[in-house]
Amino acid sequence: MPLKGYKEDFLVHLIWTGAIKFGDFKLKSGRVSPYFINIAEAMRTGRDAVKVADAYVAAIAEIGTDFDYIHGAAYKGIPLSVLVAVRLQQLEEIDKKWGYERKEKKGHGVPEEEVLVGYLRNGDKVLIVDDVITTGATKILVWEKLETVREVKPKGILVAVDREELSEEDEKMLRERKLKLYSILKITEIFEFLFNREIKNKLYVDEKLKSDFEEYFKKYGKQY
Repeated sequence: MPLKGYKEDFLVHLIWTGAIKFGDFKLKSGRVSPYFINIAEAMRTGRDAVKVADAYVAAIAEIGTDFDYIHGAAYKGIPLSVLVAVRLQQLEEIDKKWGYERKEKKGHGVPEEEVLVGYLRNGDKVLIVDDVITTGATKILVWEKLETVREVKPKGILVAVDREELSEEDEKMLRERKLKLYSILKITEIFEFLFNREIKNKLYVDEKLKSDFEEYFKKYGKQY
């Protein structure tokens, strides 16, 4: 299965840096997955971090820049928010605000930064950035936290990889909040592209792993 240029480059980068791993991994949701994605491993150096940010910028060019603020979902989204804002300005000369929420409420300093760091203002349209999405629950919590601070409008959520596991109820909750989901890659695209294909002389997805993924996806994945 072919991928657009920047998507293929991004996938190869995730594979080569070990940001995508294959095996048995217990997720936050409690599910045991045949793969795991940790975007932090794809951002260990400045050069690697730029490669990741540039993929997000390429995706933003497709979904549109009609937003005011890039919000990083704690914790993986925090470096993404600033990196994407910087590269968006450098590559496209589009200047956007950025920020992130705190996991724990700050009890000192500036009151406006008790739960949020960044120049978010009433009326801002917000794009949330993060690494992956599974059930969407954590993204909804992020959005609800933003709404406690300001009157904001949603652009949506942009992730590196959509695990394609949202249930109908998950999708309903996102729709109710007008949170449209965007992704650079979908997990089905990843497995289809990697199946029996060597990346730098190494095969990552063989018949056995493809079968394990299909079994997992049949149980948890979105059935089209």
